[in-house]
Amino acid sequence: MTARLTSVGPRKAYVLVFLLLTLLTVAEVGVVYVPAVSRALLISALVLLALAKAGLVLMTYMHLGHEARALRLTVLVPFVFPALYAFVLMAEASWRFLR
Repeated sequence: MTARLTSVGPRKAYVLVFLLLTLLTVAEVGVVYVPAVSRALLISALVLLALAKAGLVLMTYMHLGHEARALRLTVLVPFVFPALYAFVLMAEASWRFLR
């Protein structure tokens, strides 16, 4: 996505990313007010939306999208592990609660 953003010009790319971040924030607020959503699903949705926003900021505003693949992976792979750990903890907590 970053390669396409740079083809529209730097200012337009930043405005587009700003609008995408705004849309993701509105989605986060909207997810909270959806009725009859389980707590685990709500937390999962919020974590995924937060990761999407953080990834977009990393790739665009921190200019990681223009770096070599190896450098991107050294930043993004450790970025995914805390989220994976959070999902494992949520699964374990729900399993213990339902048991």
